[in-house]
Amino acid sequence: MINLIQTEFSKLKRQKTILIITGVLLLFWAGMAFWNYHVPQKSFEDFYMKYSSYLAMLLPFLLGLLFIEIYHAEYKNDTLKELLQIPVSMNQLFYVKILFSFLAAVIIMLLNCLLIVVSAVICRSTDICIYQILMLIRFFLLIALAMPFTMFPVFLVTALTSGNTIFSSTVCFIYSLSGIIGISQLAGTHPLSSMLNILFGNQLSSIATDGKNLIYIVDVMLFVLITVVSVKVFYKVKRGDKYK
Repeated sequence: MINLIQTEFSKLKRQKTILIITGVLLLFWAGMAFWNYHVPQKSFEDFYMKYSSYLAMLLPFLLGLLFIEIYHAEYKNDTLKELLQIPVSMNQLFYVKILFSFLAAVIIMLLNCLLIVVSAVICRSTDICIYQILMLIRFFLLIALAMPFTMFPVFLVTALTSGNTIFSSTVCFIYSLSGIIGISQLAGTHPLSSMLNILFGNQLSSIATDGKNLIYIVDVMLFVLITVVSVKVFYKVKRGDKYK
């Protein structure tokens, strides 16, 4: 399993995708730092909560792009046949890529923790302390571990299209954008909208009750279950033609 995860990371060494994601994150950080410098927040907590809310909306696009890139790389480079020669199933390869998405989300969020601290120093935040930094890391790790669950529908479409990068990328963009735009209207039906309401309910216009949060959690888990079952059935059927 560890070797398979290392393989997924090695795929990105010479890929433009990682440069694009790095550039987007640095531009995002620069914009937020500039905004915080000219419009100072009441506290360091206010700044990183505002930063995290926007980053949580950006993260689905990045995770979807990463997953599509590493999934379709095996079809593009024709390495899938070689991988299937070792004792590993298509289901395992799919789940390893999902695990990679979680690890990538953790890395992205931890890097942003560092960038936020740098921003706080540049903007001369007066209330930054070890406790606030620990709270920042804790919340960002929560986002990192929660947001990949919202992307399971995109993971499913990527698996079903088996090599159609353009279609998968289009679905990822539309899915992520609709979840963000419909953050209030689609909560309870759209996993991304539901998760954003769970994480940032106190920042939205209407604070969710415990009952609504339960519905949001069920909504996300339902799509995860649908993805797992659908992929298992798909690969079981696909096995008949040797995945060609």
